[in-house]
Amino acid sequence: MLSYKSSFTLSPQNGTNIFVVKRSPLRPRIALVTSGTGTKHGGIGVVAGLIVSAMEGHSRLTVWEHHAFWPRFARIPAAVGRSFLGSLKTPDFVLYDHVDLAILHAVIPRLRNVPYAVFLHGIEVWKPLVGRRREALIGATLLLVNSATTEAEARIFNPWLPKVTVTWLGVERQNEIADVRATAPMGLIVGRMADSERLKGHDAVMDAWPLIKSIIPDAKLMIVGGGNDKGRLQKRVKTERLPGIEFCGRIDDTQRNQMYRSCRLLFYPSKQEGFGLAGVEAASFGIPLLGLAGTVTEELFPTGTGAVIAKDLSRESIAEAANPVLGSSEHAAELGRAALARVNAVFLKEHFTDRFWQALTPLLSLSEERATNAPTTDLRTSNTAAPTQVACSKTRQSFPRSQRGPLGPDGE
Repeated sequence: MLSYKSSFTLSPQNGTNIFVVKRSPLRPRIALVTSGTGTKHGGIGVVAGLIVSAMEGHSRLTVWEHHAFWPRFARIPAAVGRSFLGSLKTPDFVLYDHVDLAILHAVIPRLRNVPYAVFLHGIEVWKPLVGRRREALIGATLLLVNSATTEAEARIFNPWLPKVTVTWLGVERQNEIADVRATAPMGLIVGRMADSERLKGHDAVMDAWPLIKSIIPDAKLMIVGGGNDKGRLQKRVKTERLPGIEFCGRIDDTQRNQMYRSCRLLFYPSKQEGFGLAGVEAASFGIPLLGLAGTVTEELFPTGTGAVIAKDLSRESIAEAANPVLGSSEHAAELGRAALARVNAVFLKEHFTDRFWQALTPLLSLSEERATNAPTTDLRTSNTAAPTQVACSKTRQSFPRSQRGPLGPDGE
């Protein structure tokens, strides 16, 4: 993705701007406003990492990070100050990776006329959005959304939502694929256990576990992740005497990948996923997944592409979907091959990069068109000062690295 440095001259007849293109590559200056990149920041952090990767080599990228969990009296000035300092070198456009961050755009005077995009992920927009959050989405030049499921659910609560562009995410291509035929009947759950997110499927799988064990006595269930609801779930296992369930806690990416390669089925009957990266990650190793009817799993993995679907969260539905997979390594391997083929055809990082830039191209074109409408004096000044060529670079301007996330429950 390249744009070209341009100059303008004044027509002697009518004073209009004449656009002259010079083939000197000038990549767009983009600011990504994020709570942090990588798995330690959760799913949204992974998406931020995808965005950074997609922009590398295509833009002059600056990453603006902020603290979400600082005290309010420190968080607000820091967030505004960081964005203001970054805006002194005005970007061509800004991308916010969360609706709570997008409210900063109207606060910084130098950014108010800069086009911007907002990435929507799921439950953060599955509720009524009012005040500055609503204004931030209405004022955006582009809204990116990770799935049609996220959009449909968001419109139930926010029918005023402007047009969005569905931009499915992507994962790394795996070179070491699981040999599902050689694995034991082990199920896996990967995800945060939070008391505010109890529809991710942990309880439903535990409810079904006695039925699963009655058919597959040597079945095991490994649960990866942390969160403030972990203790309650552990207590359930002990109190209800649920055998074969083990909590692994938080693990690094290498350990998580090894867990994927060691299991026969990923349990993912979650009603709270806008995309569900864990499901796609498991499929990238050739592991089938168990999803829930009416959720994003059906959008991402249609019939015949490696997912089994539970009709609802009842113990009978979960067991009915899981038992044929856990009970037959051959059947699991067949499903896993279909899941792997689906990921390699649609859900790799390079697929996300293509979708991402296809969505952003009109935004960059708009930014260029805005320049042609600037006052003639300003155009002459800016083009005189412009260097003949600007090298691509990525800089990271951040607050001290600790906990980061949305601005807060009030968007402040």
